[in-house]
Amino acid sequence: MATTRLTAASVDRLKPPASGQAEYFDQLLPGFGLRVSYAGSKSFFVMTRVRGAGRLVRVTLGRHPAVSLAEARELARAAVQLADAGTDPRSVRRAQEQVGAADRSTFEYLVGQFLERHAEPHLRASTAGEYRRVLNGKDFERWRGRPLEEIKRKDVREAIEAITRRGVPGAANLAFAYLRKFFAWAAEHELIEASPAHGLKMPHPLRSRERTLSRDEVGRVDRAFANVGGLFGSLGRILLLTGQRRSEVAGMRWSELRDLDGPKPTWSLPGTRTKNGRPHFVPLTRQALVILAAVPRVGDLVFSSTGETPPSGFSRAKKRVDRRLEEEAALGGLPPMKPWTLHDLRRTMVTMMNEELGIPPHVVEAVVNHIGPAKQGVAGVYNRALYLDDRARALQAWADFVSATAAS
Repeated sequence: MATTRLTAASVDRLKPPASGQAEYFDQLLPGFGLRVSYAGSKSFFVMTRVRGAGRLVRVTLGRHPAVSLAEARELARAAVQLADAGTDPRSVRRAQEQVGAADRSTFEYLVGQFLERHAEPHLRASTAGEYRRVLNGKDFERWRGRPLEEIKRKDVREAIEAITRRGVPGAANLAFAYLRKFFAWAAEHELIEASPAHGLKMPHPLRSRERTLSRDEVGRVDRAFANVGGLFGSLGRILLLTGQRRSEVAGMRWSELRDLDGPKPTWSLPGTRTKNGRPHFVPLTRQALVILAAVPRVGDLVFSSTGETPPSGFSRAKKRVDRRLEEEAALGGLPPMKPWTLHDLRRTMVTMMNEELGIPPHVVEAVVNHIGPAKQGVAGVYNRALYLDDRARALQAWADFVSATAAS
């Protein structure tokens, strides 16, 4: 046992012992000290005697640096005062910790954690704001102090039905979508055993304003991208071949590409660049490698004329592609293309992988980084399979399909 004057600097400087634990008592506050373990963890404590009981008790005050020296001193003084008054400070701390643990299990607290740890870092500010507005709104006000694990499927259904009865089906759909995402996040992080929204359907059918391209249109679009050429032509073909989101492809970096000359070339996206915050791995097909090999390297960003800023002007570039499609239709006597968007390419790949190529749904979900039923709730805790080889086969089958339709 050593006695020293504990200061913020000395606490930081104290080295762990070779084995076991070392304790350092403070010269300024009797009974107050710091324990340092051989693994390097540091925790504050105070030794004090409970009045009337005659016994010496040890109260753990918290770990450094989560608890600062100044905070630990205040906690120690409070513990000594309780002991002088005849109250065991350990029982008070246990009660406080139980209350704190209960508070941290509520809907309100965990929604705040979801917004802070998932929505705000990974979603657009406007989208994160909508999540905050809906989940903290009056529709779920009665859940705020309720432990999340006590909210059941019946509660979710009743809350959504109440919104529907107000005559706002769109708001009911939005609230359900945000709730489903929140509960899936909570289940993924093992805060609840399973999502109470799992198995419930969207309350009102969605009218899709987007479409899926036909087999013929897939080939026409690939040819149009190739004819437009340049960075946007290459970017568009990678969009079509990989089925990833436009922002992800536009932000592709050479440093994210692995083993380009090896047997398993892969595009590795960090969680900071994906919509759901999960790292994602996209096996690169032979066709994708040919396209990337032709892109000039001027910096880390792949589709950038400067190498430092991502591409822009998508609307103008898309119009050039549409003009190419119109020219081809006129020359070949083909029907004009119906309006389409870049995001339709992703939906088209998912649809045709399922319906045309017979790719198992869980592999398709893995290809596009979706968290489907196979990875929700408790199943998701244990099902960490990446299906990388299956993804590679699925994407190569899709790339061969695209090449065949473009050549026909």
